[in-house]
Amino acid sequence: MMMRYLWTLERNGREPRGGLDTVDVLLEVLADESLPGVMPPDWIIATLQMDEDDEGVAVHSSPLGWRLRVKQMA
Repeated sequence: MMMRYLWTLERNGREPRGGLDTVDVLLEVLADESLPGVMPPDWIIATLQMDEDDEGVAVHSSPLGWRLRVKQMA
């Protein structure tokens, strides 16, 4: 069984975007979004996986106007 992640991407001035996808799909989405900042999408995901709270939720808020929320699903 492939692990899937429930995710939401919020960007200033745009409608939120979200889904329930594998890490590979989420990486493609983030690469397509061309989010401003210095961290490549694979680093963002690795950091989020390490920063999960007790409920399995991780949030990355960029000072450059976007926020990604990710929850690992069984």
